Amino acid sequence: MADIRKELKSVEKKIEHGIVEGINKAKEVVSNVARHIPLANLIHDRKNDKYVIEIDLPGVRKEDINVTVEGDYLIVTAERKFQNEVKEDDYYLLESKFGKFYRAFYLSDEIDRDSIEAKFEDGKLIITFEKVPSKKRKDIEVK
Repeated sequence: MADIRKELKSVEKKIEHGIVEGINKAKEVVSNVARHIPLANLIHDRKNDKYVIEIDLPGVRKEDINVTVEGDYLIVTAERKFQNEVKEDDYYLLESKFGKFYRAFYLSDEIDRDSIEAKFEDGKLIITFEKVPSKKRKDIEVK
């Protein structure tokens, strides 16, 4: 009976160790994935009744960015391709960073798809869009 208890205790410890190890691996994977998701800010310019999405894309070239509307989603994809190669008499250095980005933003029926514009400057993608004219704010004069 004591051997069975010992064996069960050993199995319990192995299971606990496996669960803790699995959780730590999952945290590491999520952390690595999160580092590759570009940060984005959504701004509502109430004065001009416009929306702005700013996405930080350091190290990405304008030619490697795609902004598309598919159904009810604004989709931003980009690819970072960086390679630095140094050849000297006494050493050789090759550094590279490659990665693909993907972000999708839901567009409600209130968004005018034809008003969407995107520009890229200083490592930041700036996307602007407006509401459908019939959904825009309208000040009513009180008589």
